[in-house]
Amino acid sequence: MHIVDGLLDYSETWTLPEVRLFTGNPVKRKDGGIVMGAGAAKQVRDTYPGIDKLIKTDKPVTWTEIPGQPAQWIGWFKVKHHWKDEACLDLIKQSSDFLADIANLRPDHTFKLNAPGIGNGKLQWSDVEPLLQ
Repeated sequence: MHIVDGLLDYSETWTLPEVRLFTGNPVKRKDGGIVMGAGAAKQVRDTYPGIDKLIKTDKPVTWTEIPGQPAQWIGWFKVKHHWKDEACLDLIKQSSDFLADIANLRPDHTFKLNAPGIGNGKLQWSDVEPLLQ
């Protein structure tokens, strides 16, 4: 897992074996899309209209191919129970461990992620960093 300081640029093209992830929450709107109202999630939603309805939230980390972008995959990394909450250290740990298991099964892939729980999550990097080891 490669942690990026600040937000990734989701508008540029990338392809497998790179997978870019964004942080978020599992709250669904009435139309079935997940809430992606701030930070990296909002940038992804604005860049790829309709992506909010393709992201599955049944696991701490999921990913999907971006429609119309062959071999361009984007992933969701759970950091909050609800969009209005601060990020949760336990969720970040769970998501990090889940992603580590995926990465071990796919050693040729590179997973890039903005620092989880920082910014809109209201956590300090010093509290989050040890969970990502």
